[in-house]
Amino acid sequence: MHVTVKLYGTLRRFSLPDTPGIWSGEIPPGSTLLDLAALLGAPAEEVAAGAVNGETLALDTTIPPNAKIMLVTHVNGG
Repeated sequence: MHVTVKLYGTLRRFSLPDTPGIWSGEIPPGSTLLDLAALLGAPAEEVAAGAVNGETLALDTTIPPNAKIMLVTHVNGG
């Protein structure tokens, strides 16, 4: 199943080489947002929130086909 992911914060390091902040590819049907993060190599504790097709959803939400996904990290400051 094909998805496109916009990555924010430190998750940008998991983007494709020629498209900073973007990952696009195939994932197994029935994958959740946390499954996607693991597929990208991102630790689950680094992912603060996710949105699918513009709607903020729980990280254990199953991703629909052809989804446009956003993953963000926790906000840090100092």
